[in-house]
Amino acid sequence: MKCAKGHFKNVYAVRMEPGEDVMEELTKVCAKYNISHGAIITAVGSLDGASFFDPEPLQGQEGLYGYGDLISLPAPIELISLDGIICEGEAGDTQFHIHCALADKSGVGYGGHFKEGNRVLTTVEMLVGELEGIFMSRAIDPLRGVPVFTPKQR
Repeated sequence: MKCAKGHFKNVYAVRMEPGEDVMEELTKVCAKYNISHGAIITAVGSLDGASFFDPEPLQGQEGLYGYGDLISLPAPIELISLDGIICEGEAGDTQFHIHCALADKSGVGYGGHFKEGNRVLTTVEMLVGELEGIFMSRAIDPLRGVPVFTPKQR
């Protein structure tokens, strides 16, 4: 297990407008406030369709998983929950690992790894927490060959 202790330094309340790309707007918020170590505390709203990934076994690599084919849902989509981590990449860039819970117009639930290209239908309302005392990062796990969360004490 890897863990580090810290605390919330700031919390930012964000409302996204119709047509805006959720990931692009989150990137803008992080750039504006210089957030590279944090968490998406919560987000709710509606999306004009949705695209996400779910895990599937990697062929020829028993016990290892990667993301499968893109799953796309037509509008309207209810964004029930969105949360994840904000990390600093090796090049000093801001990286995200975000998952979502969604429902279609019949109330059928879906979920998975959230990606770029998901646009706001009516509103997305989000709380972003900036962390202090923890270096939030993701690094390639040599055993799995995929990036995994690697928090470190600051």
